[in-house]
Amino acid sequence: MSSEEIYKGVILDHARHPRNRGNLEDPDFEAKAYNPLCGDELVLHLRLKQDLIEDCRTLVRGCSICQASASMMSEELMGKSMENAAALSGIFQKVLHQKDSEDSETLENLRPLMNLRSHKSRIKCVSLAWNAFDECVEKFHETTEKTTTPS
Repeated sequence: MSSEEIYKGVILDHARHPRNRGNLEDPDFEAKAYNPLCGDELVLHLRLKQDLIEDCRTLVRGCSICQASASMMSEELMGKSMENAAALSGIFQKVLHQKDSEDSETLENLRPLMNLRSHKSRIKCVSLAWNAFDECVEKFHETTEKTTTPS
């Protein structure tokens, strides 16, 4: 079995059986994302314990690639600090958008998604959940700046 077939199988599994699907009651951070080109919609909820991502939930109304990416992202982010998760998101987005970028060992579990970067029309589907997470990171930084800035 080729690596491409394995990657396709991983994506299909996450699309058909999404992990961490649903809403969180009283999330610490929420972001919504929409892709006007294909109509994909996503809601991301995060719950933190100090600065660690304790729970990450997504609700996706969209294509199987968008669903798979959100599912895989939620698994990758769980248990990471916001800073480490933000760094991971930055690396992922850079490699996804730059065809000649090196796949980092950091992205090993996300390699099936990286395989889609040659399909330009699918990059926005892969990126949607990660863009929503980046919005949560911005909100996190705004919140921490408010609590650490002396009045």
